[in-house]
Parts: sequence; structure tokens; C-alpha cells
Amino acid sequence: MRKQKWLLLLLVLVLTLSLALTGCGKQDKPKPAATDDNQEEETKDDGEEKLAEEQILRVNWGSEPPDLDPQTTTDQVSFWIINAAYEGLVRLDKDGNVQPGLAEKWDEEETEDGGVIYTFHLRDAKWSDGTPITAEDFEYSWFRAIDPEVAAEYSYQLTDTVGIKNAGKFFEGEITDKEEVGIKAVDEKTFQVELERNVPFFLSLTSFPTFIPVQKAALEEFGDAFASEADKMVYSGPFVISEWEHEQKLNLKKNENYWDAENVKLEEIHGDMITENSTAINLYETGELDVTGVAPEFLDNYKDSPEFKNLAIATTWYIQYNCEDKYLKNQNLRYALSLAIDRQSFVDNVLANGSIVAEGLTPTLLPGKDGKEFAENRGDVLPKYDPEKAKEYLEKGLEELGITKEELEGHLTFLTGESDVAKKQAAAIQNMWKQNLGIEVEIETVAFKIRIDRYNRKDYTTTFAGWGGDYNDPLTFMDLWVTDGGNNDTGWSNEKYDAAIKTAIEGESDERIDAMIEAEKILAEELPIMPIFYDARNFLEKPYVKGIARFPVGADTDYKWTYIIEHE
Repeated sequence: MRKQKWLLLLLVLVLTLSLALTGCGKQDKPKPAATDDNQEEETKDDGEEKLAEEQILRVNWGSEPPDLDPQTTTDQVSFWIINAAYEGLVRLDKDGNVQPGLAEKWDEEETEDGGVIYTFHLRDAKWSDGTPITAEDFEYSWFRAIDPEVAAEYSYQLTDTVGIKNAGKFFEGEITDKEEVGIKAVDEKTFQVELERNVPFFLSLTSFPTFIPVQKAALEEFGDAFASEADKMVYSGPFVISEWEHEQKLNLKKNENYWDAENVKLEEIHGDMITENSTAINLYETGELDVTGVAPEFLDNYKDSPEFKNLAIATTWYIQYNCEDKYLKNQNLRYALSLAIDRQSFVDNVLANGSIVAEGLTPTLLPGKDGKEFAENRGDVLPKYDPEKAKEYLEKGLEELGITKEELEGHLTFLTGESDVAKKQAAAIQNMWKQNLGIEVEIETVAFKIRIDRYNRKDYTTTFAGWGGDYNDPLTFMDLWVTDGGNNDTGWSNEKYDAAIKTAIEGESDERIDAMIEAEKILAEELPIMPIFYDARNFLEKPYVKGIARFPVGADTDYKWTYIIEHE
């Protein structure tokens, strides 16, 4: 998930994500591990549960959404809002199963060369302005995603991950004729996609933001201002943005033109952008928030509350190094910084929230081979905490670079977010480097949107970043670091790694898993990143809130089925 970039959604531990994936990768999308009680019925037969007169959910987004353009967005905050305001060909139901979305039905046909042609038949759905949603909107949007001028960071999902016919060649400029690409509006209500190979998770991935259509007319009208304000978007999902006060709040209201509006019970979602943990907790206590994260310092106060929930999610947090930096391109220096971090102590004493120490990039929950999780197939491949070896690597690195410790200290910074949690974690890493290496690295605190921009421009030296899976396969983590990959913000490149990922994309069954295990070992040997922990989420949710669907991967929260029951 995911700059998704998941990037530093340590913002406040806002909202919630979910649990466990099972199976061997055959299923199209995992089910959420936890759902709210009694979320399927409007009222119980015995009359105990009745809808509240006011159907308003109060949440904390945790930050300003950096980018609400489906084709170019990369962060989880934006994903939450896009998932509420837009819809793709399919939508995951509250149990995590693929169900028809804007496509009413679809057909699959195998090609002679092993590919698959999907023909989607669109329903009679409308945009929020009342105009029809057409196959041309899908064709236009999917071509935007692979347009090199748009430079969508997730373009690889279409060109490589699902392998749309000739999409890669179009992106690289090798062909310019769109008729040669496997993306086609056959007529107003028929959209056809041709894949070069069978991809089991393709359908579920079409619910991901990159594949969600934008209205062609709206984008042409608003141009560069598209998705920058509430009135510069046209919506296709259960909700529309009703109010957007930048850096303060973003509110949603029910989309009366949504094709399935009769099954949407919420009338409004009020979303704040709070970064202070204590403020969010206080607002929850006073009833001004219905859901909030629980930071470690508040855990003892709430862990026994019936409103407290703890969920594991498919997310990895890691120290990320800018490998294009004049100093951090040195592998010994990256080893020094990595081995100086006591990951177990960090998880136990800094997080203290149920997260677990990472043993590689790909977290638990994702399927592998032989009926096991991929993480179990891979095992622990990361170098261990070793302060003495870290010092040796530091001396080697300084010697190779021809610099002093003081010069290094004056150059390195640690880029982090503005939330209390982000600051606390950054300070812990800073302290370990000071104690174990004798260097004090300055902490830079910036807003979420600025941080993403600096990652994209490689304007940083070290940072704490995170990634949550986009779909139910280890590839959602492993293809991050291919040379010039859209989400490879390290600038690192390795031919053997690229070759292994190519096999993982094009291969089948165990061959794919073995290739990704090899890629994990290469990553652990060169350390463009140092995985620290696999995330867990602690949160509070009012008992009158029902039906929030949470998934371990992708756009992981859906409010379509949410409702509020009567309460005092």
C-alpha cells in the first residue's frame, strides 16, 4: 500500500487496516481478517439495532491528501479518499471478494499465445454530474497511466505486473499506435483488455486507484488543476467531496448519482487532518471522532477496552537510503548504519504495539509455496544487529570515500514526518546511530506532501519509509526496487535483482517464488533499504460504528457499507 507509498503513515496511526491473508495465491483477493459485528443488516428482527437518525462518520485522515488524481496518486491517505469517491471495473465487497463495480459483468477468453482477453460490459452508471460513464473514460484513463508524459509511478502495474499487451512498448515509445495496445473501448459500454499472460490477481487489481477511471471531460476542462479542489473533480463512487479546507479537513457526502446509492447508508464522512496523538485521543473521548489510532503511550489506557482493536497488516517499514547520494552510494556505509540499529529493541520499546521484527522486505500474510507464507519460505535473510561490526563498516566506508566522520555527520540527515509517532521513531534511530557509531544525524521534519516530493526528487539522504501491499502476491513488494522503477526512490540498481523480478513476473508457480527469494537475498546483501518491522495497527472504534470494511492490501479501507446505529 502503497507510497503507498505507504510512506510514513506513521502520521498518527490514523484509521485502520487489517489482517490476515490465507491460501496459496489462487484467490483473487484476500478477505479482511476482522469485520464489525452486525454489519449486514439495517435492523435486527428483534429491534435491538436501529439506524441512527444522523448518518455521519467522523474520522481522522491524519494529513492533507497529497494527490487525488487516481492515475498519479501513490499514498494511502489519498487512497482512502479515492476509494470512497471513485469506483473501478470491480469493487471488493465487505468480505474482500471481487464483485461487479462499474462493470456489470465480464467475459474471459484465452489467446493462442497464452494470454487472456477480458471483455467488460459496463452498467448504466453515471458520473456525479449526471453524465454517463463510458468505456472511453476507461480507455482514456488507462492510457494516461502508461503515458510517459504523465509519468505515473504505478505505470508498471499495467506494463509489467499485469502485462497488458504492448503497454510497455507504448510507455517506452517503441510504438505510438494505440490500436496495437491491449486497451480498447469497443463501444460506449464495452471495454476490452488483452493481457500477455494469465494474471490470477488481475481482476482485484482493477479496483486499485491506478486503474480507476477519471472523467475525460473533467480532466480536459481542469487541466493541471484537476483534483486540486473539491469542485475540480467529477466522481463515480459512493461519495463525493463536499468540503476541502486544505491541511485542516476534507468532508464527503453521499453521491446520489452513484449506481448503488440505495445500499449506501452513510450520508456524510467528516474527516480531520490531525497529527498530534493526544489531540486525536481527546477528540475520540469527547465523541468528536468515531475512530482513531492508539499510539504506544496510550496503549495501557485502552488495551482492555471493548472499543480497542489490534490488527496485523501486510506492511513493512524500513530505513531507506538514497543510493545516488555521494556518500550513501557506498555499501559499507549503508551496512554501518543498518547494523547499528537494534530492531528488536525498536519494536519492543519504541513501537510496543504488536508489530514484529522484519526478517526481509516482504512481510508475513502474503502467500508463498507449499501452502506456506512467502515469509516462511524465505526465512530471515537480513544482517543482524552488531554494533562492533557496524563500526568496522563505518571505518571502511569512510576510508573508501576519503572523508572524515565529521564530514559525514555534517552531510547526513534523517527525513521524517510531523506526527508525534514519526518524531519519536526518528529520535530512536538517531540515538542508536549516535551510541553505536558516534555520529549524530540531524532530523528533518516536513509535511507528508513535501516528503513525497523529496523522495521523488531524491532530495534526501536517509529516511523512514513504509510500503503496504497493493495486491495479494509477494511481487507487490519485490518489484519496488527494479532499475528505474516508478516507486524506487533509492536510485539503486542491480542487474541480477532485475532478472529475478523478470522471472517472478513472467514465470509460474514455484519458479516465481524461488526467484523472489533470490531477489530478497540480493536486497539484503546490498541494503538499499534496511527493513525494520512488519506493522500492526492499534485503534479505537465506537461500538455504534458498523460496516467499515478493512483489507490487508490495496486501498485497504472502504466506507461504502458503513452505517451508524442508534446510541446515546
